[in-house]
Amino acid sequence: MHLTANECPHCGLTLEQLDDVYAGFDRMVKSPQDGAGVLRVAQRRHLAKVVQGIERRFPQICLRVVTCGLGRDQSVQSYGFWLMNRGEFVDMPEAAHEQGLVLLVIDAQSCEACLHFGYLLDSGVDERESFEALRKAHPYLIESNYYEASKVMLVGVEKYLKRLYKRAKRRAKEV
Repeated sequence: MHLTANECPHCGLTLEQLDDVYAGFDRMVKSPQDGAGVLRVAQRRHLAKVVQGIERRFPQICLRVVTCGLGRDQSVQSYGFWLMNRGEFVDMPEAAHEQGLVLLVIDAQSCEACLHFGYLLDSGVDERESFEALRKAHPYLIESNYYEASKVMLVGVEKYLKRLYKRAKRRAKEV
């Protein structure tokens, strides 16, 4: 979560520094983006359908799943921060808000995952709750079963988006 941050809150590096750290990484992002090469073609197709279903249910959202293989001096948090700010997100749903990006980054090297939110949702996001959305996938990550991990995390992300929507609706009624 990075409310208008100029630097990554996890590593303290600025976007300019992260440009150097991730210079060899692709900025073009579609979903799923299997940069780590850990998903089969049929698995990518299935995950794409799951993502499209979530985007249909939340038309203001653009959801992207990215797998990567990061090095020792790189982290899933800083990579997600860099992609959120420097990524070129292709095939965004027509109704999606520019700031309605939800990015799930999975690092196949460290078996870690991180969830990033655009500014549209950022103010309502709670770090513990977003962690809970991903927690049930941990056993699959440890086993390097990235397909099952992705499916479980997407279920958690959708449940969390529903919670955020209900919370925002309640707040709007209070105003």
